Amino acid sequence: MEDKAAELKRIHATAALVLEEYVKCQSSTDATVSVDEMGFPEHRPEFVQRVISASMQRVEAERGLGPQLLSSLVMRGALEPSDVEAGLEVALNNMEEAQKTAPHAVDYAAHAIAFFLEDKVVPETILKYVPTLAGDELGQKIVSKVTTQLQLPLPITKFKSAVREIVDEYFVGGEVKSAIEQLSDLKEARYGYEVVKRVLVMSLEKKDAEREMASVLLSGLTRVYGSEQFFEGFIRTLRGIDDLALDTPNVCHVLANFVARAIADDVLPPVFISLVPKRIVESGRGKEVSALVHGLLDQHGSSARIMNVWGVGSRRSVSELKESVSALVEEYYVEGELEEAVRCVRELGVPHFGHEVVKRAVYCAIERGEKEMRMALALLKELQKTQVMDHVQLTKGMGRAVAGLSDLCLDVPNAAERLRMLADWLAFENLVSPSFEQAVQRKAAQGRGAPLTPEAVSMHGTHVAEEYLVCESGRDAAQSIEDLRAGELCADLVCRVLAVSLEKPQRERDMLCSLVSSLVQRGAVECSQAEAGVDMLVKQIDDLLIDVPKAVEYVGGIVAHLLEDHVLPEGFLSSLPLVAGGGGGDSPPGSAR
Repeated sequence: MEDKAAELKRIHATAALVLEEYVKCQSSTDATVSVDEMGFPEHRPEFVQRVISASMQRVEAERGLGPQLLSSLVMRGALEPSDVEAGLEVALNNMEEAQKTAPHAVDYAAHAIAFFLEDKVVPETILKYVPTLAGDELGQKIVSKVTTQLQLPLPITKFKSAVREIVDEYFVGGEVKSAIEQLSDLKEARYGYEVVKRVLVMSLEKKDAEREMASVLLSGLTRVYGSEQFFEGFIRTLRGIDDLALDTPNVCHVLANFVARAIADDVLPPVFISLVPKRIVESGRGKEVSALVHGLLDQHGSSARIMNVWGVGSRRSVSELKESVSALVEEYYVEGELEEAVRCVRELGVPHFGHEVVKRAVYCAIERGEKEMRMALALLKELQKTQVMDHVQLTKGMGRAVAGLSDLCLDVPNAAERLRMLADWLAFENLVSPSFEQAVQRKAAQGRGAPLTPEAVSMHGTHVAEEYLVCESGRDAAQSIEDLRAGELCADLVCRVLAVSLEKPQRERDMLCSLVSSLVQRGAVECSQAEAGVDMLVKQIDDLLIDVPKAVEYVGGIVAHLLEDHVLPEGFLSSLPLVAGGGGGDSPPGSAR
């Protein structure tokens, strides 16, 4: 009896802790780990009951997170649907007692049941037993409220409908920027997993051109939703794979392509498949998807193959698209018809390939002369003005132009000066960051074998940070730093990236902290260099406070983030007062998140 009492006490404590952490961070991954570590699978209904009961006691804005947490745990395999059903039954049995401390208990129970039914976590037959479980009077009230809510429709149902309309419109118009803005305007980031799932499911019945568009949209949505939402969206889709196979016989191949492409786009982590609940990927179609994903990732030259997994541009090869782009650019410089050139770019129907248009237009102009450079400026301005090309593609195209400058200089000796001039014009028109001009100068200096200076590396750090905030490609950032070959000066680069983050909103500060973690994981920056970069940042705190009054708080957040990601050693905190000249008192600036 004592052992069982101790087990239940641990279950109750875990439930309270998991709910509290989920309310603060909404991390289903952390919650899953906690439940797995809890053990005692036979007591998981008690865990469910405790989460439901504890949720009733929270403020109105937080009550709905309890059912959402439990549903997510089911999707991730930490709980079984039967656990939730059994836990819900226990909670209903205690409904009269619950009302004494939570007057809204009936409303909450109705909301929880409606949510579980909508998410297909519990069977509809549970409604038959509610009056028996909760007592006839309270039970009838709950059933009535559930029925009413299911007919409203529920907020999640309205959300799904709005998402479907936006995604349908996107597949017709191809305006990725507009789709991202509309989805962001729905103001329901906690339901991001439904957006991910809806995009995937709607793409199954489309052609490869629309599936490519779907992959591009998912990549763009990383600016709106956190990694948790993408993780859960893909898991929920995989969980329903048998139903999806009824309408899409090749669903395994299609979903495997989506998973592999999402990994290549840094939407999902490389180890995603290993994190999917085993019951999903160890048998049947889930196992087939897992094998196909591993096959795609393990083959030689996988990155290039995966980026073209849908046959870019409605099964047109990359080489064919490049030929089309070259032809329209050549024609533009010969004929000078701006509107015709814009029309041709629009009719290519590959907004995600706009970076190639930028690179080709820039290189052809540099090879020809100043007249064509001004024509290139006019074309890029018009493509932005008419929204045929978004800012991400323009930035990415200019980044590729700068990266290939060394080869271009072999054919055009003054290519660096011409590219610097064009970058200056584009910056003046607010089309690209002023850091591009500096990047050209830095690349040209590298080509001449000039030694790198801390100032040059720091400027490159600014460029890396700004480009990452636009394109969100950790892979491109790592490649850019590896090409720089900065050695120990990488500490200056890390310091600059983090300094740039101090002038950004919270979300972008977190992104740049994550970038530093990613650079360490990819081997582009060593842990010791990252630590040295943070040291440099802390030493500059007095100067930073002049422009950023909350610099101390923000630097504290950066240190906490990098400690949590194991980029900084655990002993780093003890050195902070010394590094900062003793101004930090007995504790580091800011607080751990």
